[in-house]
Formats: sequence, structure tokens, C-alpha cells
Amino acid sequence: MPSPIPSFVVALLAALALGGAAAQTTPPRTAPGPAAAGAASMPASAREALQTIARKGAEQHSDALLVMHDGTVLLEDDGDGPPGTIELMSATKSVVALGIGLLLADGHLDALDAPVSTWFPEWRQGRKAQITVRMLLDHTSGLQDIPNAGAEIYPAPDVVQLALAAELDSAPGERMRYNNKATNLLAGVIARASGRPMDAYLRDRLFVPLGMSPGMWYRDDAGNPHGMAGLPLTARDAAKLGQLLLDDGVAPDGTRLLPEGFVEALFAPGARSDAVGLLWWRRPAWQVFSLRADAAGHLAAAGVSAGFIEALQPLAGRRFDDVTGALREALGDDFAERYGREINARGLTRSDVFDERSGPVVAYEANGYLGQFIVVVPGQRLVAVRQIRSREMDGTHPPDSGYADFSRDVIALAQALGGDDAVPAVPAR
Repeated sequence: MPSPIPSFVVALLAALALGGAAAQTTPPRTAPGPAAAGAASMPASAREALQTIARKGAEQHSDALLVMHDGTVLLEDDGDGPPGTIELMSATKSVVALGIGLLLADGHLDALDAPVSTWFPEWRQGRKAQITVRMLLDHTSGLQDIPNAGAEIYPAPDVVQLALAAELDSAPGERMRYNNKATNLLAGVIARASGRPMDAYLRDRLFVPLGMSPGMWYRDDAGNPHGMAGLPLTARDAAKLGQLLLDDGVAPDGTRLLPEGFVEALFAPGARSDAVGLLWWRRPAWQVFSLRADAAGHLAAAGVSAGFIEALQPLAGRRFDDVTGALREALGDDFAERYGREINARGLTRSDVFDERSGPVVAYEANGYLGQFIVVVPGQRLVAVRQIRSREMDGTHPPDSGYADFSRDVIALAQALGGDDAVPAVPAR
């Protein structure tokens, strides 16, 4: 079973994905060298950036690491074993979004703003009649959702019915709040619209045309594949999805799989947050953070504990580009759990804690718990994948293995490959 811990904290904290676990008993691997054929002609700064990804990927116990530049492999590392499928955790959500594009291409869906009640008539009354497919995709449905999926979703025999029965925490379209239940409902939409279970539909319309061989998609007792997590892919197959997006939905054989313009819609800022498109996260060229001047009073008014607020105070008056490191410094090694409990569980967001300056969006990312990533940088036609298997059940999952800097390091590689004109660098302090 996939881990019941959601990856929203990962997404909102620049892909922070660190599990509390027993101490690692094996030393980190030696980093592999970049693929000679792809890296030989790169600038020295790009080779150095690629070596950084290789080194940090090995140090943080990655089970799969792949970087491709316009289809050419620059770096590939399968860890200590042969290539195999690894569960994408919440990066599965980003694959589900492609299923909605397939519905559009096949004429099973007229528009992203179609009401969900088109397929579930029990929602034709009341405020749920306002919920659209787009709202399920950009986390603005307003459906009640508990951040820890283990509390409600994994025990549920039917995750589609669980989502349909959920109350509303806010009016549809009113605010962005990461939502596992809403994403699971997309499995029901795809099944009703296409007449086939979501995993079967994506297999025939996406995976087979791209030559992919996914593992068994996690299902509930009713047979619904989860939309929030549960899809295992190899790094090579995950990269094929990234390449499809770089090529505007056209497969390598020239077949158009996604409608023209859908990738643009996928990456466009959401209605209530610039940080997310349609289940793909938007990553800027650079970010600089500082603790809000009014953070103490603001968080106290929201019910955040005095101890958590006090622990943040050493960050006041400082600037930093690594939220993960700053929170670890302030809160300790269990910072992810504490942040999720004090901030996300109250419906707060990163902007309630930090002020942020950022550059233009240059990358788009699928991410998941423990540090699963598919990163696409269109300006330099880069696709990068990082995966790690969970070892939490036996208590051997290594700490500090989330590679929270992966997207930032991939962007740094893009900057080195193309210069500031292609991917702007952070301005001088």
C-alpha cells in the first residue's frame, strides 16, 4: 500500500519530502558520472551542475535518477539495483491530469469547466452543483479533506463515494486547498466519461502508445484506482510523460495524444494560486523567503500553538532561498510533521508564514511523498526524474533522503545550459 502520509507539505515547501525514520545503517552510494555522450559538449558549469545532481542523488539514497536533454540522456542512475517500477506517491496526481486531456481528445469531455454533476447526478442540487472538473484539478473544489490520507481515504472501501459524500469546507472556487479526496473523484469522472476504469483507460490511451509498462495501480475495495497516489513507474517511463509535455502532447511517432493547447492549460496558473496549474506545480527560476513581520500575531489568531510560533522567531529578519533548511533549523528534524500539523491542518498556507519574492516560472513538476519528482523545464527541453522506494514499514527508510532541492538543482542545470536569457538566475542580494 502507498504511504498514507500526503505530499502536500512536500509541494508547498519546495518539494519538502522527508519522513521521520530510523537511522540509516548503510553509507550513501558513490555518485555516478554524467553520461559521456550527452555531457561531453556541455559548458563546464553545466557539467558541474549535473555532477551536483548525481552527488546529491546518491547521498540522499535515490533509487532512480534520470536527466534528459531533448531526448538525450545526460545522467542515469538506478541505485543499487536493476531498473524497476517505483510508486509515484502524489506525483500520480499529475498523471491523472493527463487522463482528463485524453477525455477532451476523445470527445468524452466537452470542456474543463463541465460540472462534475454531469456524471454524478446526486450533485445536481445545492452548492456541489457548482463544482467543475477544473476545480478538482486546481484544488479549488471546496470539498472537506483531512491532510493525512490514512485517516479517511485508505480505510475507505470506495474512495469515489467518499469524495461524493464529503461536506464542503468552503464555497466551490473560493480558495485553493490541496485535496486528496477531490483528486480521487477524478478517477470516477474518467471512468464514467470513458466507460472504462481509469487505469485501463490510461493504459490503452497513454501508456501503450508511449511504450510504457507501469506496475499495478493501487485500488480500493470497490475497484477504483486512486487518483491521489498509487501508480508505479520506472524512471524511464516517467520521463516519457515529461517528454510528451515538452512535445505539446505529441508522441514520438507523431501521434497527437493530448489536444492542442492542453499542455498550456495544464501549466497555466490556477484560479486561486500561481503555485499550481492543473495538478502540476509551477516552479520559478528563483525564490527568496523571509518570515512575515506579523507572523506571530497572524498565526496566533489562527490557533497555531505558542511553542511553534516561538520556534520560528530565530528566522525573523533573515532572507533565505531554502525553506526546507530554514524550517529544519527552527523546528528540528521533525519539522515536516510539525508544519503539517500546525499550518496545513488549519487550512493555512506558506504565505501565512513567509513573505516570498520569486522570478518567472520556468519549470513544472509532479512531486510525491518521500521525494518523488518529475520535473520539466521547457526552455531548455529538460526532463528530470528522481525516485525513492519507501522503507518505512521495516523502519529502515533513511532520514534526510527527500532530495528537497531536486527541482532547484535541475533549474540550476537549465540555467547553466542556456544562460540567463533562457532561465533567469536569482538576482544579487
